[in-house]
Amino acid sequence: MNTNLTVSLCAVLLMATCSFAYACENELATLDADFEGARMSECGAKKNSFNIRIDPENKPINPSPWYAFRVTPKQPGELKIVMRYSDSKHRYRPKRSDNATHWRLIDSDRVRERRKGKKVTLLLKMEDTPFIVAAQELLLTGAYQKWTDDIVERAGLRTETIGESVEGRALIAIISEPENETEKKEHVLLVGRQHPPELTGAFAMLPFLETVFADTSLAQEFRNRFHLTVVPLMNPDGVVNGNWRHNVNGVDLNRDWGPFTQPETQAIKRIVDDIAAGENSELRLMLDFHSTNRNVFYTQFKNVETVPAKFTDHWIAGARERLEGYEFERAERETTELATSKNYIHRRFGAPAITYELGDQTDRRLIRASAIIFAEEMMETLLASDPSLEDKAKPAAQE
Repeated sequence: MNTNLTVSLCAVLLMATCSFAYACENELATLDADFEGARMSECGAKKNSFNIRIDPENKPINPSPWYAFRVTPKQPGELKIVMRYSDSKHRYRPKRSDNATHWRLIDSDRVRERRKGKKVTLLLKMEDTPFIVAAQELLLTGAYQKWTDDIVERAGLRTETIGESVEGRALIAIISEPENETEKKEHVLLVGRQHPPELTGAFAMLPFLETVFADTSLAQEFRNRFHLTVVPLMNPDGVVNGNWRHNVNGVDLNRDWGPFTQPETQAIKRIVDDIAAGENSELRLMLDFHSTNRNVFYTQFKNVETVPAKFTDHWIAGARERLEGYEFERAERETTELATSKNYIHRRFGAPAITYELGDQTDRRLIRASAIIFAEEMMETLLASDPSLEDKAKPAAQE
């Protein structure tokens, strides 16, 4: 269906139920979802309001109901938008931006939940300027590209295209290697954005990486010893399409570390296979950045051996001593056959494999400040480990 034609017909006929995927309009405004990161499954225009439906990419699915749409006012005033979720309930507090860069929460008295969160009414004040309403801030592929280019140039790093997504988008890894060869090649793997709506994890990962790649004596010493491979955006298709959880094949990438059925996880497997195959090469740490309803680290149990030994205990304790006003939990979990990054990496390498999760509503300034401290403490803790240790905890290679 031609979206522009349909919008025009809606305007002429003032249809009460003008429903299709990308846009509709009434006397007050036009709503559309024709931009990267948008999700608005159905849009129905009434004279002074809109009804929209928010659907997931497929079912069953984790309750991470992403939405994003643009409002283009025709006249100043107040606009009523009723959102209905088909397969979840309201989770993310709506945010608004005029430029997709600076965001503010919509006042709570302008957001009314009904039917146990399955129906949400937004009352939006409009002026002349178009604006976007979204579940979280937009951090899209162009922003990742710019950030990557800047940090690579500034820190003298290199990038490598490790594969392509289902829709053909490049999967980019940032690579940092010691200038001088060392007998033991110790690797650190950092990955992010397996799940598209999990913005707070991304907001932690970027300053974390900036700290690791900074021009400080600590960061330089760290990079002179450890080989770093960083994949900040593992699921670019999901981000572009406004998915709730999956890649465009409907697969949760963080349940595909083991089967490796998807091009995105297959690209990661090639990295870890190369580490495993390298002479005197050991993976020392994997961090996977996510978001949930609180600040939490999912780790191995304290009595489970890892190499380096007791890394997680020392890292978290060191960070906790320095952090004020930032509450977080360590949640110990058994290593199981569930095909997550954490389980796969620990089973295969015996290394600490940790899921670094941020709360959806955690203050963005605290996310940044804490990420810097966690990065510094990670470097200090790994540098204090003994590179000559025999890897007694490392199991036989598993596929």
